[in-house]
Amino acid sequence: MKYWVTCQNALLTTLAYRGNLLLHLLTTAINVLVTIFMWLAVYNFSGRVTIAGIQSRQMVFYLIVVNVLALIFSAEPIFKFSGLVRSGNLSVVLMRPINYFVQSFWEYLGRAIPYLIVYGLVTGIISPIFHRGLLYGVSSLLLMAVTYGMFLLMITAISLCSFWLIQVWPLRPVLSALFLLLGGQAFPLQVLPAAFSWLIYNPFSLAGNQLTLLLLGKLSLDQIAITGGWTMLWTVAVLVLIKLTWHRGIRSYEGVGS
Repeated sequence: MKYWVTCQNALLTTLAYRGNLLLHLLTTAINVLVTIFMWLAVYNFSGRVTIAGIQSRQMVFYLIVVNVLALIFSAEPIFKFSGLVRSGNLSVVLMRPINYFVQSFWEYLGRAIPYLIVYGLVTGIISPIFHRGLLYGVSSLLLMAVTYGMFLLMITAISLCSFWLIQVWPLRPVLSALFLLLGGQAFPLQVLPAAFSWLIYNPFSLAGNQLTLLLLGKLSLDQIAITGGWTMLWTVAVLVLIKLTWHRGIRSYEGVGS
C-alpha cells in the first residue's frame, strides 16, 4: 500500500504541473510532425511504396508510437537519484522502512501513467495484436511488461554513477541521442544495412523500435520470443551491474551534501 501511495503522488505531481506536461507534449508533437513530413518526402521522391517493409501510413503510425514510448521510457530517475546523493538526503531515504528500488519503480510508473494510457489506447483500438489470437496477445503483453522493467533497471544502473560524478546532467542529451538513433525514434532500425542488423537488440531499440513494430503487427511469434530473450538477458546483466555498483557506491558515499 505504501508503494501505491508513491505511485499516486507521482501521478498527481505530473498532473499538477499541467503547463509543463502540455509544453512537453507540444514539443514532442512538433518534433514528430517534422519527422513525419521528412519521411513522407522520402516516400514521395523515392517512388517506393514500402521502405524496410513499412508503408507510408504505417511509418506515420510508427513515428507517433515510438515517440510516445520515448515519453514513457524517461531517464528522470537518474537525475532524481543524483540530487539525493549530492544533497545527502539519500541517507534519510535509506533509513526509511522501504526499498528504494521498489519505490523508484512505483514512482516511475506513476509519472508514466498519462503516456501509458495513450499507449494502451493505441494498442487496444488500432493495433492488430489482439486480432492474432490469444497466444500472440498474451506474448505481446508479457514482452511489453518485461521491456518496461528492463529499461527501468538500466536507468537505475546508470543513475548509480552519481556516487562518483558530481554532475550527471550531461547524460541527458546523450541518452536522448541514444534513444533517437539506437531506439528508432528518428527511423526504424530495419532501414539500416544488414551489417548493422544486430543493433535491433540493444536496450534502446527493445524499448522503442521493437515495441513499436510489435504494435504494427510486424513481429512474428518467433521474433517476439527472440526479442523477449534478449530483453531478459539485458535484465540479468543490468541486475548484476546494479548489485555490484550499489555496494561499491554505498561504501564510497559520505552522506553529506555538496
